Amino acid sequence: MQKKLAIIFLFLFLVNIFPTSVFAQDLDIHSPSAILIDSATGRILYEKNANEKMYPASITKIMTGILALEEGKLNDVVTASSNAVLSLEPGSSNIGILPGEEMTLEQLLQGLLIASANEAGNIIAEHISGSLEEFVKLMNQRAIELGAKNTHFVNACGLHDDNHMTTAYDMAMIARYAMTIPKFRELVSIDYMEMPPTNKYKEIRYLSNTNRLINRYRNTPQSNYLYEPAIGIKTGYTSKANHTLVAAAKKGNQEYITVVMDAKVENYTYYSYEDTLKLFKYGFENFSYQTIVKPGDILEESPVIEAKNNEHVILQADTSLEALLPRDVKEEEIIKESYPLQNIKAPVKKGDALGFVSYKYKGETLGKVNLVADKNIEQDPIEVVKNKTLSIMDTLWFKISAGVVASVVLLSIVLIIIARMKRRRNTFAGSKHKISYLNRHRKW
Repeated sequence: MQKKLAIIFLFLFLVNIFPTSVFAQDLDIHSPSAILIDSATGRILYEKNANEKMYPASITKIMTGILALEEGKLNDVVTASSNAVLSLEPGSSNIGILPGEEMTLEQLLQGLLIASANEAGNIIAEHISGSLEEFVKLMNQRAIELGAKNTHFVNACGLHDDNHMTTAYDMAMIARYAMTIPKFRELVSIDYMEMPPTNKYKEIRYLSNTNRLINRYRNTPQSNYLYEPAIGIKTGYTSKANHTLVAAAKKGNQEYITVVMDAKVENYTYYSYEDTLKLFKYGFENFSYQTIVKPGDILEESPVIEAKNNEHVILQADTSLEALLPRDVKEEEIIKESYPLQNIKAPVKKGDALGFVSYKYKGETLGKVNLVADKNIEQDPIEVVKNKTLSIMDTLWFKISAGVVASVVLLSIVLIIIARMKRRRNTFAGSKHKISYLNRHRKW
């Protein structure tokens, strides 16, 4: 029974794997493409052209970081190849890694995710897959697995290529997963750090996070975007992509991820940050986690076949369910859909899972809880015998057998009747013969 329920839950989860926005509001977002999602569930709270393909620039490095952490080991010692370092275009973001320089994979990730070092991306790609080309294949495959629908990566660092594209939605799904990896989450939250000397670089490297939401040293009096709830994650810029930004912020039990793409800068106003802060403000001010059901809440009642005293079972919620909802949501707007098991049969044990209840808001599934029995219910032996008898009588073989018996009985009755009729005829014929004989021999 529980296995069947698990299969149903899995199916309903897969059906809802790509969430859609149920909250539409004009936030005056300047960026051509933007999205706000709940980090815990992936639900879209706001989107603007979120599925339009755009150039990602260095937010590409989020995927590179994921694969490095999944496929490599942080203490791996990696030697930078000449191709990985010298193939970069002049002036691109780097931390000055030299050919032949040895660094741990963790140090390369620090350079990649904190200082946005392009050569670190190339070195990681060669270390994980042997070549950039093979690593890119892995990037695209993993992107699909994480829910990306319109992404095609060409390199590991985000340098411009006309075929290197993604969407705000896809990057939100990728970033959401990335933030579940503890080391990734730690690295993108670091505002500043010092990297020790290596075999080729004898001085300390100073890494400063490019994300102004978390790094006060990147801000200026004219454009200060330091945001206390911010916890990461990655910036990007090329002349073709303009400014891109994937960000995460957390207050209490609320955590959001935003993506803005193709954002402009005008008179010290960085619309990538302006729009991101608008999105966070909208999320924190208009939504909250609300309790829909608590453990032990009575949700259904059901008859129980073969139960003593004809008892019914009370079906309760086995766990609590909380969901992120608009603060002003009305109770009647949350739709409850019950799926209790049919034909529940005694005996029933307290805590048995006997179905589930699904809750929806504006057509979107918020979650599910199991329906469990509130008490033990014993089986009635008399009801069992009665039901078994009725069940046997309802079977095909019983009906055939009963038909045969009835036919035999009927035939026997018919034969008995025929025999009796014959005896009566014989008796009558004998009496008639006797009367005739007497008449002939009567003396007058």
